[in-house]
Amino acid sequence: MSDLIEAIEAEARGNLAEALAHYAKLTESGSPLDRIGICQALARCHEKLGRLKEAGAWRRKAGQGYVRLKDDEMARDERQYLALVEYRNAVQDLHGDASLNAIAKEYAEVLKENFSSGAEGLTHEGLFAGAFFQALGDHLTAAKYFFDTAEAMSEQAASSGDVVLRSAAIAAYERAMDSATKARRADVARVAQMRASDLKQMK
Repeated sequence: MSDLIEAIEAEARGNLAEALAHYAKLTESGSPLDRIGICQALARCHEKLGRLKEAGAWRRKAGQGYVRLKDDEMARDERQYLALVEYRNAVQDLHGDASLNAIAKEYAEVLKENFSSGAEGLTHEGLFAGAFFQALGDHLTAAKYFFDTAEAMSEQAASSGDVVLRSAAIAAYERAMDSATKARRADVARVAQMRASDLKQMK
């Protein structure tokens, strides 16, 4: 019997331990995309069993797999975004683990690639990155993602008149200001404060 079929059938029945045993035999077989899928399956099963450390390690491998894909296997923008999703899951799963700082560096590189053209369409990713690096004590990186995301949200709020979005942009600017102050970037903190103040005066 095929390990892949047995793994999928076991997972469908909710027998996650059995599914893990079969998926573990498939990590070195198939195409690069197939291997990423196996990493995701292993992570998924571990997460459902509450084994977040193990899950985070597999999420990291899935993210690395996406980063290593070539252009003829997947478009660059698509694979970079999918890598970002996996790394975000990885750093969540590995919160408090000794490996977090090392993975955070890889996460930062993937974020940089995704935000190279701006924060538009990446609101949740940007706010999460700001909060994550703030909690990690990397206040300069936190300030960058809070500020860049606030800029995108502010533009959207101005064009749509969405008061909820405007309120969120103000909060993001304020967090950018706080992080920039802690990072001793008074220039960034000052601009963030001004932008937040301007938004508060809008009707």
